[in-house]
Amino acid sequence: ELPRFDESIPNATVPVGREAVLVCSVENLGDYKVAWIKLDTQTLLTIDTKVITRDSRIRSTNNFRQWYLHIRNIQEDDRGYYMCQINTEPMISVRGFLDVLLPPTIQDNGTSSDVILNERSAVSLHCTATGYPKPKIFWRREDGKDINLGSFGAQSYSAAKVKGNFLNLTHLTRTHMGAYLCIASNGIPPSVSKRIMLEINFPPQIRVPNQVIGAVPGNEVTLECKVQAWPRPLTSWVRNEDKLLLANTKYQLTEELYGYYNLNMKLKISHLQKEDFNSYKCGAKNSFGEKEGFIRLHALPPIQNTRKEISRYHVNQPRPEDLSELKNISLHGKDISDVPAINSLTDQSSHLMTSNKGKNERMGSLEGSNNLNKEKDDRKPTRQQDTAFNHSNRSYGIFMGSKVVYVLVVWIINCWTSKV
Repeated sequence: ELPRFDESIPNATVPVGREAVLVCSVENLGDYKVAWIKLDTQTLLTIDTKVITRDSRIRSTNNFRQWYLHIRNIQEDDRGYYMCQINTEPMISVRGFLDVLLPPTIQDNGTSSDVILNERSAVSLHCTATGYPKPKIFWRREDGKDINLGSFGAQSYSAAKVKGNFLNLTHLTRTHMGAYLCIASNGIPPSVSKRIMLEINFPPQIRVPNQVIGAVPGNEVTLECKVQAWPRPLTSWVRNEDKLLLANTKYQLTEELYGYYNLNMKLKISHLQKEDFNSYKCGAKNSFGEKEGFIRLHALPPIQNTRKEISRYHVNQPRPEDLSELKNISLHGKDISDVPAINSLTDQSSHLMTSNKGKNERMGSLEGSNNLNKEKDDRKPTRQQDTAFNHSNRSYGIFMGSKVVYVLVVWIINCWTSKV
């Protein structure tokens, strides 16, 4: 019985660089031989398990009724039809197709390079890629922001990504500035991309957050100017229109670049003195223009910490029971409830002396003096009163308790009447 094939060779699809295996199933082979041939070039590859071609990537194996053709490190040229042949009379054969997948590749010749334009210009970026299957191309910004597609009528349009070989941008502004990625993908990893930098030239613009700043002499202060410009500008700080400030121990000049065209200028002045309270100018200049910003620095009065001064003294306010007790006490049987409560010891003494002067003058000089001295002896404080007196004056601040004030006032009145 002559050999025959069980089935045709299954088609194979393999990404480039991998290994491909084609299978040929044979019944009743007997003493006949199996050969592998590449049809498009009519190249004899193997006979039985012996390799005929000089291509070291190719080998042949068999397992009972199945014969295998192995091709390592598949290349694009390996794509095509392969024949499994048996040397019978007449010859019989089957064939199968080997498809080779190619990941995308971006072509430099058909792809835009970095672009530098002025504001209000227009640009069309293009990208070309090859691969199998044919790659699809889309665009996005490297920083993740939406792509500004411009305005049509009163409506502005933007998109996270744009499909197609071309990216058309009209009426360019500084917001278009950045890196754009042309990304090609066809499902065969890896996807590839090319970075295209779009630079937009424009003259400097300066914004001063605080145009008038106050500071205390001897302290430090920081002046700030925000600049937008491209190309990156040359910057400077000037005091009073004529003194160019350079970095040293007194002046600290810093620049913070964020984004592509945003620059934050800072001037830190230490140990503020009289001549530092003046007008300052921040300047930025590039090949498309220059701009200045102005700041006025004025002196503030030193801050006095009155809270600390007050806390050094303990103010002792009279208690309500002390005030009521004071109103019930009389001199020579006369009520002195009309004497107001006074915080100052000196004011209280003088007030009581003035209010009682008329009363004491009506008393006989000698008799009044003796009676007052006798009444003084009768009014000596008891032990219990001393205890209450000490209890109400536990705090020794600048002001004293009302009972102490009363005793002192009585003593001063006695001395004055004695003289009279």
